[in-house]
Amino acid sequence: MNTQVTEEARITPRYMFLLIVSIPGFAWLYYLVGTTFFDSPLSLEEYVVFTTLVAIVVTGCYQLFFWVQRNNYRFESRCYVTPLDAYIPFWPSWVWIYSFLYYIAIGFVVASIQSIAEGVYLIFGAVLLLLSQVTFFYLFPSTVPPEYRQYESNTIATKFLRFVQGKDNGRNCMPSMHCSVAMYVSLVLHPVLGGYSWIFVGLIAISCLFVKQHQIADILPGIGLGWIVWQLAPTL
Repeated sequence: MNTQVTEEARITPRYMFLLIVSIPGFAWLYYLVGTTFFDSPLSLEEYVVFTTLVAIVVTGCYQLFFWVQRNNYRFESRCYVTPLDAYIPFWPSWVWIYSFLYYIAIGFVVASIQSIAEGVYLIFGAVLLLLSQVTFFYLFPSTVPPEYRQYESNTIATKFLRFVQGKDNGRNCMPSMHCSVAMYVSLVLHPVLGGYSWIFVGLIAISCLFVKQHQIADILPGIGLGWIVWQLAPTL
């Protein structure tokens, strides 16, 4: 059983202020990346509009995610650890891949859109993916072995990993949300990046295992769910 106390996420006035003032900066960054690497026809103004939409949707989606975390104690949690997981080392420095590459790749998706309409369809698919994930987390909560979170926080990497783990209750392991989002993002970027987009899926999957946020049985279902939602979600 996980005894770690989870911090409750709240939308505070300070958070909303920081969100609002950061939108122009992120929009400008997306504009530079989009026009430089993806030949995006969008203007800076259109990127501001779309970035605002993304910020609002992401904020709302995270609140749904955290609501499920606070309420997924109705059903007994399961642990799908296998003997093979014992051979995977704990490598906390991979938390930088696990946390930052994840959001950088999502940012590339925002930058890559060729129209706001296309972006709205992609957001809709992402929302479908989130709804699928939280349904699993609510009805079929799953964990990793408790010893996975028993380590000394004596380095920058382990301290940051502890911070990340403080935002979840450890009952949302299967299917891996990181892997499902990574697969969805890679499929979005595949027409532009080709086979290089699969590197992102591989790095995220490996990082999930090395930081012991997931076990082997969580990875393929997460990747599969991302692929299924991509196939089912409407696109332009």
